[in-house]
Amino acid sequence: MERELLHRFFEGKTSYQEEKIIRRWIETSDANHAHFLRERRLYDALLLTDGKASLKRKKITISTFGIISTTAAVMLVLIIGGIYLYGLRDKSEQYNTILVPAGQRINLVLSDNTNLWLNANTTFRYPTEFSKKNRTVYLDGEAYFEVSKNEKKPFVVKTAQGDIHVTGTSFNLESYSKHQSFVTSLFEGGVDVYRNEEKVVSLNPNEKSTLKSNELIVSKITDTDPYLWRKGLIAFNKENLENILLSLEKYFDVDIQINPLNLPQHTYTGKFRQSDGVDYALKVLQKSIRFKYERDETTNIIHIK
Repeated sequence: MERELLHRFFEGKTSYQEEKIIRRWIETSDANHAHFLRERRLYDALLLTDGKASLKRKKITISTFGIISTTAAVMLVLIIGGIYLYGLRDKSEQYNTILVPAGQRINLVLSDNTNLWLNANTTFRYPTEFSKKNRTVYLDGEAYFEVSKNEKKPFVVKTAQGDIHVTGTSFNLESYSKHQSFVTSLFEGGVDVYRNEEKVVSLNPNEKSTLKSNELIVSKITDTDPYLWRKGLIAFNKENLENILLSLEKYFDVDIQINPLNLPQHTYTGKFRQSDGVDYALKVLQKSIRFKYERDETTNIIHIK
C-alpha cells in the first residue's frame, strides 16, 4: 500500500472508493494490519516533530478508525490523526483549542477530572488550569460531559447560542454555530440554561431543551439513539430523509444541496459508523429510500436528486 495514500487517509482526505481499498487491504492479512499501524505511528511521529514547545502534560484519547492513540505530551501545535490542539495564551490564563475533523471524535479529561467526548466538526476551547471562581469552557459543536462535582466552583459551557451552568452532572450539548443548533440533554443531576446572561430554563434528568424560533422548548428524552455518537455511531429512528441529510452534512462537513419538495417522504431507522463515511451512509439509505446523488470531489458538494 502506498504511503502517500495511507497518509491522506489519516488526514481524512481519501475518497469513499479509496477508503474501501484501504479497509480491504488491512483485512487481507495480519501483516497488512501491522504495517498500517506502523505507518500510523510514523505519521504521528512526523507531525510531533513540528512542535516547538511542550505545555502542561495532559492525557488525551483519540478514536479514529477503531484505533485508540494516546499521547501524554501536548505540544504547542499538536496534530494527531487530523485532530488539532493549539496552546494559546490569553492574558493570565493559558488555553488549549481542539478541532475535531469530520467523521471522528475525541475523549478528553480536563484538569478538574471532568470527562468529555467531542463529536465530529467540533471546536473546543478550555484552560489548562481552571480559575479559582469557576470552570469555564467554550464549545462550537457537540459534546457529552461528565462534570466532576464541585458546588463551590460551577462548570460553565459557553456557546454562540447560549450557556450551560452546572456543578456536577452528565449531559449532552449540541451547539453548532453553522447550523444554529442548541440542544441540551440532561441525564444526571441538573443544569441551568442561560441566554443573554439570563437563566431561561432548568432541566431535570431525562429532559432536553431545544432552541426553536428563538425559544427554548423543554421535552422528555424518549430516544437515546442520537447520543450513540460517543460510540462512533450515527443513529436514526423513524427520521425523514431531509433531517438525515442535515445530520450527515453536520457530521461529515459536506455541503448537501437538496430540494425538500422533491425528496421522498419515507422515514428511515438504522445506524451508521462514522468511520464508514458519508458516501457509504448515502448508499445504504438508497436501499430503503429511492433517491439519486452526485458528489463533486472538487467542491465537496453533494447534489441530491
